[in-house]
Amino acid sequence: MESVERLKEVSIFQGISDEELEMIRQSVVRVQKFASGAVIFTENAESTEMYVVDSGRVNLEIEAIPDTRLQVASLQRNGVFGWETLVPPYAYTSTAKAVSDSALVVLDGAGMRKLCETHPDICARVMERVVRIAADQLAATRQQMFMLYHSK
Repeated sequence: MESVERLKEVSIFQGISDEELEMIRQSVVRVQKFASGAVIFTENAESTEMYVVDSGRVNLEIEAIPDTRLQVASLQRNGVFGWETLVPPYAYTSTAKAVSDSALVVLDGAGMRKLCETHPDICARVMERVVRIAADQLAATRQQMFMLYHSK
């Protein structure tokens, strides 16, 4: 299980007190390892977990057109993905693959949503950062789509 000190390094938890981080750590956090090449989740699958890269590298890809995949992010330590577990309709918007052996901090989506219900102040601070991540991924996707369109 990750420590409060480790969680403080992650951008989505900036500004959250040690006591609040301990509550998060106890209720929703575990660590899971993925071998290089492993698919962590697939685009359009039900989003049940959010992830933070502890070590290794994870790429996010989308299927832009049938049989054409575009990489929209490459994440290393402290990179956050799977934010869709906090946003209805709770479906992943990309496919996540480990491109090297990776250890990920896994946050249970249902536990995070329950925490949001009982502690809306914590949720508001986390969601502010989640929106930034989503906006960054949207911008990267637009750039990749533009490049695909103009390469033809």
